[in-house]
Amino acid sequence: MPPPLPFHRHQSSLEGVIDFFTEPPLGTDQRTNAKRKFYHIVEYFEAANSSNSNHYSRPRLVHFTYDYALSEESRDNFLRAFFRAMALSIDGEEDIDFQDLRSPFFGFADYLLDNFFLPWKAG
Repeated sequence: MPPPLPFHRHQSSLEGVIDFFTEPPLGTDQRTNAKRKFYHIVEYFEAANSSNSNHYSRPRLVHFTYDYALSEESRDNFLRAFFRAMALSIDGEEDIDFQDLRSPFFGFADYLLDNFFLPWKAG
């Protein structure tokens, strides 16, 4: 995911990242598999990041953003955005190369922080 441009304004939702109107809700099996895969990836990075207690935890940010989404639809949208950012199929059973995912994973966490959680500051 490219870094936000200097004129990129704060967003309060994933609108613009995902076209909410063209994607149907995830099916039950698809959601279950996507959640399992999502947690597998997040837990890997949480364990790998556990020794870095001086900084905020990007893996926890990603984890809790998903966990505290208010609706199933929001969690589905989050999963879609996450798997797109990771360049992984939401349905796929491909082997996960965590070294290849490190940069996109941390970039996704930074994107969430910079565009949704930090207050927007006018130039």
